Amino acid sequence: MNKTILITILLTATALFVSCSKKEKAKSVAMTVNGQEITGDEVDEAAEFFQRQRAFLSPSQLFESGGGDDVRRAAARQLAANMLLLAEVKRLGWRVDSARVETAANRFISQFPDRETFMSQLAAMGESEESMRRGIEEEFLLDSLLNTAGAAAEPVSDEECRKHYDANVERYNEPGGARASHIIFELEQTASDSQVRVAMERAKTALSKAKSGADFDALIKEYSPTAGGDIGWFKRGDLVPDLENKVFSMKKGEISDLLPSSMGLHIIKKTDERAPRQLNYTEAEAAIRTGLSERKKADRVNAYVDSLIRAADIRYVDTTLSI
Repeated sequence: MNKTILITILLTATALFVSCSKKEKAKSVAMTVNGQEITGDEVDEAAEFFQRQRAFLSPSQLFESGGGDDVRRAAARQLAANMLLLAEVKRLGWRVDSARVETAANRFISQFPDRETFMSQLAAMGESEESMRRGIEEEFLLDSLLNTAGAAAEPVSDEECRKHYDANVERYNEPGGARASHIIFELEQTASDSQVRVAMERAKTALSKAKSGADFDALIKEYSPTAGGDIGWFKRGDLVPDLENKVFSMKKGEISDLLPSSMGLHIIKKTDERAPRQLNYTEAEAAIRTGLSERKKADRVNAYVDSLIRAADIRYVDTTLSI
């Protein structure tokens, strides 16, 4: 069999999409799963959905190659897997608390500006509010089933963790960083000339005090008690470039000149810094154990789904979907 295509996180995330569509089935049947039909249109829609998800998952994890028939085969497999998993949930007689479904449905509905827009979007997808709630329930059930399958994975041993660290030691490092506090004089993009002048005068006064040795924390409380203060630790790429470049060029304890940004005017004091360093095994162990454990769970889930597919009667009318 080809490399496993199923990715647990994608399967649960797409359950709503692939399990409760109310659209009219197209006339052409692409495949059957234990007698249940999957149409070519359904495969194409799922393939298109998968393509959109590639922004969130590594393509090398999701598909063996870039697209085309591989994507359609992956989509067909996913549709089949969802059918089989839902059938297994039904066989087990599992149920979801209706209050949990209602909470999730209300959270989803709240993302729309009003109910009319929500209903319009449902109609455009060929869905009803009832099918939407059924899809949410099925998503919860699939998630529970997959978590149960993953829980059967063997625990990660100390030996496995150590072996992984030794083979990938260069991956476990702590980037250099800096810590800073700032005073900010906030200015809207639409601020008038007079507002800018007032802010500039106050900022210059605060800067003069800071450069003269006044307590910086006291100046924060005086000039920007709500928006200013400790920025915390950050690495390159965390701040806007102009501020970041300035901070990393400063010495510990140094105070900047006035620095403009889209938020206003800043006075920054660099309070600490640390150089990049290699994490030792003890420091990296927890992250390694978590990563290896998640991989084992995903492998266990994939093996479980593979077993359902092997045991199923899957017939391909469209032979390009055959794995």
